[in-house]
Amino acid sequence: MSFDLSEFLTEGLISSVNNGLIPSDLATVYAGNYLAKSLITQAQVTQVSDAITA
Repeated sequence: MSFDLSEFLTEGLISSVNNGLIPSDLATVYAGNYLAKSLITQAQVTQVSDAITA
């Protein structure tokens, strides 16, 4: 069993927005920062963005 950091970060951003813990625009900034540091992929940034707008 291995830990997938990118999946953890992606799901964490989505659930944090859904639970009202962070605003959606801040989650988008975090996703961009994670992408810039190669912690998540462009597809995961899109997944976060899609979940926020849904």
